[in-house]
Amino acid sequence: MPTINPDLINDLAQRRTAIFVGAGVSSGATTVAGERMKAWPDFLTEAAQSLEDKKLKKHAIDLIKSQDYLMACEMISRGLGVEPWRKILTAEYNQRGNPSDLHRLIMKLNQRLVLTTNFDLYLETAWNEVNTKETHYPNIVRSISEDSFQAFRDSENYIFKIHGSIDQIDTVIFTKKEYTEKAYGNWAYAKFIETILLTHTVIFIGFSLNDPAIAQVIESYAHNIPNARPHYIFLSGKQTDKFIEINKELRRIFIIPYDPKNGHAELTEIFTKILQLVDARRREIGTAIIRSLENN
Repeated sequence: MPTINPDLINDLAQRRTAIFVGAGVSSGATTVAGERMKAWPDFLTEAAQSLEDKKLKKHAIDLIKSQDYLMACEMISRGLGVEPWRKILTAEYNQRGNPSDLHRLIMKLNQRLVLTTNFDLYLETAWNEVNTKETHYPNIVRSISEDSFQAFRDSENYIFKIHGSIDQIDTVIFTKKEYTEKAYGNWAYAKFIETILLTHTVIFIGFSLNDPAIAQVIESYAHNIPNARPHYIFLSGKQTDKFIEINKELRRIFIIPYDPKNGHAELTEIFTKILQLVDARRREIGTAIIRSLENN
């Protein structure tokens, strides 16, 4: 198990961390039917089979194989039409389900800001499961706009679904056109992520940094503020020294590796340990505050 930087534990204990949840976290959850929601490649491949135009179907499948998911998604959605596309999207990603242990651990860390590119409802479900004594729900923000910056002025809890939410399908960013209009073409999108990077220590979980819009913001931020505090990403498998070096230099992101075997079980073990360390650090901080007040 990797060693966790004490500075990161301290930031978590003091709620100075924003947790960024990617698709890899949702892959460990199960639907009510006991199955798993499809990852993008599998979902798009199945959706492509519904296309009647054989040439379009082949082209879309070729794009999926080359991992150009945005273009494949654009072609499939246009080939099917608006309503059929929305129907299959909702049928898959609006399924009720049971969050994974990792979902629950993330919510137990009790950070004020949680961001995700996922548009399923697992994070909200996990929040409800672990916060049974809370009197108010967190603010669920389903699209990034100028109103999103209010989060930096108050002390409320937020879940930012930066690519939209399946329960409000018009907010979803999935196709190339949606990406162009709601991510690249939205000034608030880049500025909001940049502000998160500037004001919080960010932990990326289940996220590969292959998202072009987000990677661009991170690299621009690291270039403009090269001495800023680092952020962290948990990546499975062995990473080359050069890859680790490039991420430190060009993105100010420290890679924390873990073993992917047994369905990424070690990642859940790591966050179980992190939660224990954070709880212990919070007790230390609370004790120090009490002693300080007694001495005064």
